[in-house]
Amino acid sequence: MNVTKHTIILFFLLLSTSLSGDETVRIRAVGDIMLGSYHPDGFLRPEEQGSILQYIRPLLQDADITLGNLEGTLCDSGTTSKCEPDSVDCYVFRMPEVYGEDLQASGFDFLSLANNHVGDFGLACIDRTEDILDSLGIGWSGEPGSYATTRVGGVSVAFVAFHSGGYCNSSLDTSSAASLVRELSKENDLVLVSVHGGAEGLAAMTLPDSMEYYFGEPRGHMQAFAHFMIDSGADLILGHGPHVARAMEVYKGKMIAYSLANFATYGRFNLQADRRFGCILEVEMTQTGDLISSRIIATEQKYWGVPFWDRNRRFVHLVDSLSQANLPGRGARFTPTGHLIIK
Repeated sequence: MNVTKHTIILFFLLLSTSLSGDETVRIRAVGDIMLGSYHPDGFLRPEEQGSILQYIRPLLQDADITLGNLEGTLCDSGTTSKCEPDSVDCYVFRMPEVYGEDLQASGFDFLSLANNHVGDFGLACIDRTEDILDSLGIGWSGEPGSYATTRVGGVSVAFVAFHSGGYCNSSLDTSSAASLVRELSKENDLVLVSVHGGAEGLAAMTLPDSMEYYFGEPRGHMQAFAHFMIDSGADLILGHGPHVARAMEVYKGKMIAYSLANFATYGRFNLQADRRFGCILEVEMTQTGDLISSRIIATEQKYWGVPFWDRNRRFVHLVDSLSQANLPGRGARFTPTGHLIIK
């Protein structure tokens, strides 16, 4: 074997990089996903038209880790006590189990099951969804105490999801949430936090610095929760639930997205006005959690909720203006092309 001086130098440079924790992880995250619901009849995309994710799939796959919020369950049976039979004015979501394969093919590594629709069809459908995601190799977090982990090269990554109600890790019990994040931070290089919370609708684009409510239900103090989770060891906060854009912030060098809005929500969601705009948020970090870069890839839902890349980048403009207005002096700023301006 002919080992040259240059070979030895290159070996030690590579070894030094590995030991110094300079490996990077590129994440792509989306907000609410509901691929079509059994209830009521008529809200599944016709099979001959293909997956609603087919036009956006390459952008989801182009990452080390892809994650989002699964708004509802993957379950072919079950009944709900929330609605009258065949009511079209009641919103409950139960997706065909085979749609799990669509999520896998689209590159999802982690999915949040911590939201206000996961329990629409009872615990049996929650269990079935967890089993399906396990069989597909998709990590999930939702029920109390649950989290998921993976490795990207030499980097260990944990994912944990919270919501303000139901059978979920609670975002209202901030002490327990912080304790869970601290434990995950001790055992992993990076901790990614998903939180489904805040009020809903166009008025909820304004981010308050207070507890939020929706129809009298407490939905959490999103700013305080996000800051506390980062103080406890989280490296990225990904919010969703309001179904519209919200401000973003870099807090102590960590990215906070207060609402990634609707991403792929077929048939049953109100997509009028700014509700139809969403995004794929890209965040690149070092193994030690230092933010390298971030950008917003703007999306728009058409044809009852099929996501496409938005060449007009309207979500970028919304987030940049909301960040200035709601978080003066500390809101994240983005270039017109969606790249984070790191101060």
